[in-house]
Amino acid sequence: MNKLLYKISVLAMAFSMTACDDFLDKDVLGNATDENYYDTRYKMQSALDAAYDELQSDEYNDQEWRFGEAMGDNVFGTDEGLSSQMGQLVNFRFNTSNTWILQRWRVNYKGIHRANQVIYNIHRVRITNDQLATYNQVRWIYGQAKFLRAYYYFNLIKTFGGVPIRPEQESVDSLVVPRSTLEECYAYVEKDLREAAIMLPNVYTSSSDLGKVTRGAAIALLMKVLMYEAKPGVASDKWNEMVELGQYMVDNTTMTYAQMLKYDGKEDWETLRERLWFKPVSLIQNGTENTSEYESPTANLPTMNNVYSLEYKDYYGNALHNGDKLSYLYQFYNDGEFSKGSIWEINFKESADGTSGDTNEGQGLEFFNVGQVKMYATDQLLTNIFDTDVRKDFTIHHQGQTFDGEIWQGGEGNYVSLKWYTPKKDKPKYAGDNGRNRRVLRYADVVLMYAEALNECGQREQALANLNKCKAQVNTLNNSTKLYVAGGYGYIRDQIWSERRMEFAFEWDRYFDLVRQGIAAKTLHNFAQYRATRRGAYFREGVHELMPIPQTEVDVSNGVVKQNHGY
Repeated sequence: MNKLLYKISVLAMAFSMTACDDFLDKDVLGNATDENYYDTRYKMQSALDAAYDELQSDEYNDQEWRFGEAMGDNVFGTDEGLSSQMGQLVNFRFNTSNTWILQRWRVNYKGIHRANQVIYNIHRVRITNDQLATYNQVRWIYGQAKFLRAYYYFNLIKTFGGVPIRPEQESVDSLVVPRSTLEECYAYVEKDLREAAIMLPNVYTSSSDLGKVTRGAAIALLMKVLMYEAKPGVASDKWNEMVELGQYMVDNTTMTYAQMLKYDGKEDWETLRERLWFKPVSLIQNGTENTSEYESPTANLPTMNNVYSLEYKDYYGNALHNGDKLSYLYQFYNDGEFSKGSIWEINFKESADGTSGDTNEGQGLEFFNVGQVKMYATDQLLTNIFDTDVRKDFTIHHQGQTFDGEIWQGGEGNYVSLKWYTPKKDKPKYAGDNGRNRRVLRYADVVLMYAEALNECGQREQALANLNKCKAQVNTLNNSTKLYVAGGYGYIRDQIWSERRMEFAFEWDRYFDLVRQGIAAKTLHNFAQYRATRRGAYFREGVHELMPIPQTEVDVSNGVVKQNHGY
């Protein structure tokens, strides 16, 4: 059928071309080609905006919460019947043609394609002066595109394993690309993130740049990638690399350009600098060398001192919600956007003109509407997650009242997270037009990843100290003095994992955390006892840690793209 459709489309194109000879023979004036479309940094910024844009789409966010949260053990869903594609997904009763699995594949490759347009064409940019600021602006665009490509690939890798690495320049000859190995994919992502980390600034000076990827975001995502590559309880250089990055991000130690890149000298340093849009040496010298503009392998990156913080403060450093208990929640609301606790967030903006969906792109977090919810917890699930921790209080019962007086009715015994709530003062003018940003990388995640890596490297005292940095901040919510206590490797690790579960509950990451910890099968089999459908009981260890490659991709490639084990 695919071959038939292809032939039909070719014939249609041939007919249309012969029928329009007179039109095609005329010169088109003022047309943009790939030779001139990317020739200014302003046009390149527009291409980068398209790579960001996919993150705001409904198709992207619809699959993010389904895989990251709904498939885990923190929530139940309102669509879990086996007659639906969603129900089959969360019950692990799906086949290789599941529409949500296909959507996750396609939407991330769409983002990769858009990032590749920036990366492949960056060399076409022409600059009109040799000022350092001009090189910086182009380099920052380039670095953001590398981050976004790495982020989209990471989504695919943790879902499917090794995937096809698409060429930066697409052509007819490269329509079918075989899968790369898992190790090759991770190496590709690591390289992008390490290069992005030396290309990007710690912060942007203009408020109009808020939401753009920074050096901290590249390093935080790199730490997460390394954590997924490593295995708990197994010695690995990946854990050691995480410790080195954590020392730079959390302890404010110095790190050279060579250390960040893992520079091995195979690529000439000046060639690397030119490739990554650092100001050329010939222009820096200009008679006498200005070393402040030259980045050598042994030069130190700017430190991360005071860039991020665990404290619940806004962008300006003021305590959120007067520093009271609600300050924890307000870091997820408009007041907490771009705060020091937020490393990277996906921007949404309210249009206030009644438009909705992808036209407006301000609907990505609307999971909590009065009388409506897609995911929810129960008393038992909340106890499993939080026990008596104060963060348990940041949910609302089905007939409870929010802190600002709104009543939610969502079914007997159901609870929803107030992380999904939009306070009355932030409510959009029109439904489906919400401007609240999604937090993707938070500083608390970096500190806990650092703690886990330290524990894996035998530095348990330092691991406990960093774990308790997070706990001490939570204690400010209720004046508690309870901290985690010392113990052996396994005891420290379990405390870190418990803290991760509480701190990032309902933030769309739980399922993938279970898989990378190696406890998905055990956890989901135990979870089956809480549901009449025994959701989770059908999880097959050694198979369901990865999703199947969408059947359409296997078929269209004539088997060049191989299916995952067990499907």
